[in-house]
Amino acid sequence: MKTGELIKKYRKLRKMTQKQLAAACGQTDSAIRNYELGNRTPGEPQLQAIAKALDISSETLRDVPLESSRQALELLFRLDEEFGLEPMEVDGMLVLGFDTRAEKSPKLAAVLKAWKKMLDSENAGEITPEELDGWKAEFGS
Repeated sequence: MKTGELIKKYRKLRKMTQKQLAAACGQTDSAIRNYELGNRTPGEPQLQAIAKALDISSETLRDVPLESSRQALELLFRLDEEFGLEPMEVDGMLVLGFDTRAEKSPKLAAVLKAWKKMLDSENAGEITPEELDGWKAEFGS
């Protein structure tokens, strides 16, 4: 998703109007509307202010280009370099794992366990998909 689409998604998740978000982050409702429509892209200070107003991590609003399998593969390559992520075959199924000896892998393991716990909670009906989205947006903020 593009930054504007993400702003709109999380604004609606917070049940805010464009005018309310604008007031909360010190911008105009016209600026918020233009961000959401993709007519303008917020700069770093604006993005930080919007994220703070939405009570989410600013990383949640950043555009991560994943429009092709090549872009996804590049992201996986970078995760491999940073965290030791690697493809594995387990019982005939292709899965992603990581090298526990990699410097940053313990932190990655902790967040993956937290994510799995939340997915299990959603699957068990203990939380809604919207609550899962909210958790994802707030994680690490």
